[in-house]
Amino acid sequence: MNENEELSREVKAWRARQGFTAESAAKLLGIPKRTYEGIEQGRGFPYPLLLRLAMHIAALSPDG
Repeated sequence: MNENEELSREVKAWRARQGFTAESAAKLLGIPKRTYEGIEQGRGFPYPLLLRLAMHIAALSPDG
């Protein structure tokens, strides 16, 4: 599994656990919805470590 596929899998699992729509997940992470959808489709993201950190922080916050 390459980096883009791994990131896609992680993002999809995170969104499912949190119960977000693609739109609400993108908004919470501060990225455009189309960018978020591209990540889920395996097109990658230039800053995967930062995205993983943002998902982790959002999962810990009372609002996320």
